Amino acid sequence: MNIFKWMRKLLAAAVFMLGAGAASAAIVVIDFDEIDGIYIDSYSESGYIFTSLETGPGGGHLHPGGGNLWLHSQYGSSPYQIKREDGMNFDLLGFEYLGGTSTFIADNGATYNIVGEVPLTFVELPASFQNVNYVNWYMTTPDPDDIYGEDWGRIDNVVTRVPPVPEPAHAGMLGLGLAALAAARRLRRK
Repeated sequence: MNIFKWMRKLLAAAVFMLGAGAASAAIVVIDFDEIDGIYIDSYSESGYIFTSLETGPGGGHLHPGGGNLWLHSQYGSSPYQIKREDGMNFDLLGFEYLGGTSTFIADNGATYNIVGEVPLTFVELPASFQNVNYVNWYMTTPDPDDIYGEDWGRIDNVVTRVPPVPEPAHAGMLGLGLAALAAARRLRRK
């Protein structure tokens, strides 16, 4: 067999193995089924952590309730942040939402607004919420001058995706294919 045909077959096999064996992205759904307590500081599930970012005199806290996470716009409870516990990036794909006006802002500047009172619905986020390090959830107070002016929002079944990490074997196969191409080019020049 001609060395060039052999090299092409080797390269084709390497490309096939890279494509066929590539690590796939993992979909994770955070359902808050284990959330418990009243006014907790943070909640972890499936490698993600939800934290209150409020540092004012009222202190930060989350509002667990019936297997959901609630946020209200009144003093002492806003905003919340979602991120991976290992600090790596993730894709925030969507979630179930019920409640008032909310804004979701990612570390890359991506913004998604929910305006007005929304019945329970699944919100699908745009592609700009992919490969983010964290997302903050804010609510606006309907009447900031009214000390009782507040709004509530509920989030549940948060759908995330962890981007795949290339496996060392795939990198080795790619290296082998590139070395074979270099060797073939060298042989052709001779």
